[in-house]
Amino acid sequence: MPPSQLKKLKASLRDSGVVGPQKSKKQRKQDSKSGALKEGRIRRKEALQNIREQFAPFEVKAPTRNKFEFVSKNGVAGKPAKGVVGRPGVTKGLGEEQVCS
Repeated sequence: MPPSQLKKLKASLRDSGVVGPQKSKKQRKQDSKSGALKEGRIRRKEALQNIREQFAPFEVKAPTRNKFEFVSKNGVAGKPAKGVVGRPGVTKGLGEEQVCS
């Protein structure tokens, strides 16, 4: 049986360095003086964003594909554009916020 989603989440947090052993008071003081604290926050936000995207596969809607390729005056059609994805949940949330405001 594959590991649960919670176990996968905890493992990915541990691997990315978001969760780990606590630092001593002396280490925290040194980090705050050297500016490593701000860099750590930036790295942590990036890691969390990557984990969110990894664990929410249904947030992204892939472009539709045509059954057959065909040639038009603009070139070969029927091939989906690379990298074009929709986020219907995010768009819907933004629309609801605008209506409520």
